[in-house]
Amino acid sequence: MKQTKSPRSELGICCPQCGCRHFDTTHTEPLRDGRIRRRKVCRHCGRKVLTFESTAVKA
Repeated sequence: MKQTKSPRSELGICCPQCGCRHFDTTHTEPLRDGRIRRRKVCRHCGRKVLTFESTAVKA
């Protein structure tokens, strides 16, 4: 039987160092352009990651 990926498995980020998908958010800051900057730390290896989030624009 062929196994397909669920849409949920494609969500989120992977740690560039260890591949883990579990992060703790240490800081959240809204930016002037409407995006949100989040500082995250990998729960497995401690690698720090910076993410930027924005709302989806409907066409």
